[in-house]
Amino acid sequence: MAGTVYNPQLPYLGGIPGGVHDGTQINIQGTPHPHHHQNMFTVNLKCGASLDPTVNTALHFNVRFNEGCVVRNNCQHGSWGSEERHGGNPFQRNVPFDISIHIKHNHIKISVNGRHFCDFNHRIQMHHINTLHIDGGVGINSISFGGKGHGGHGQHHGHGGGFPQPGFPPAAASFGPPAGSMMPGQPMYNPPVPLTTSIPGGMTPGKMVCISGIPHSVCQRFTINLQCGPMTGEDIALHFDVRMQLPGDSQQVIRNSCMGGGWGGEERQVPYFPFQPNANFDIMIMAEQGKFKIAVNNQHFAEFHHRLRPLNRINTLNASGDIRLTQVRFQ
Repeated sequence: MAGTVYNPQLPYLGGIPGGVHDGTQINIQGTPHPHHHQNMFTVNLKCGASLDPTVNTALHFNVRFNEGCVVRNNCQHGSWGSEERHGGNPFQRNVPFDISIHIKHNHIKISVNGRHFCDFNHRIQMHHINTLHIDGGVGINSISFGGKGHGGHGQHHGHGGGFPQPGFPPAAASFGPPAGSMMPGQPMYNPPVPLTTSIPGGMTPGKMVCISGIPHSVCQRFTINLQCGPMTGEDIALHFDVRMQLPGDSQQVIRNSCMGGGWGGEERQVPYFPFQPNANFDIMIMAEQGKFKIAVNNQHFAEFHHRLRPLNRINTLNASGDIRLTQVRFQ
């Protein structure tokens, strides 16, 4: 598979590597929560990296336990289409499931636990889809992307039509317990870029964000934001912008903040430039009472004094640009 996210925090909002084409496949493995007050969960294929419900949604796949059905729909220009409800509900509370979403030329083919469940005819052209969103009363073990154009030909393993088994992911770094254990602080492995994910409990003094990745062979820039919500335009407490091969501004690491739509003063002073194309990096950002301390490859790199308070408003990590992420964890 082109990329797999293990044990993401919900709501999950992440890019689909390589975009969506005829043949794209997304596999989701998880377990609905057992609690009766959590009556639904949702998988959305969106046309924008936003939790705003009015963003165009090509597929809204809504499992409703209290109604015994799975509603399929779309949203375009802020208006919902006609619901499709036939097929019953193949999901059970507290019972693991495998969902396979297979993009075809004219429709989206959806299988549950290795059996065909439904087709959903395209109401929005597939090439507009770029974001996967999951939310509700469910725990997700893994999200895998593959199929045509994603390097996933013939690479499926396991049961139910090619779903990855929970367990320690291949070539995982040395931190953390095996994936699938759902323990606090569990890393996300190989998440797609752009990545937008919640920071469990928000930032507090002593909280650390650890990001490992590899810049592309041709990398102009990549950016890591600690921000106050998942949407574009939110306040950004720390903007960490690595400019590797940007014309006229290469080998710079800019730190800044953005509040109320206005950017603050840039901080550019660095002791060295630690990033190279195709070379692994580890960035560690620790929150202290008065500042963020940033280390790269286990060496102190920079400090950034807090401009935004309280710290627990900072609840989202966003990473984008010309990189492949290999691991993200919070501790």
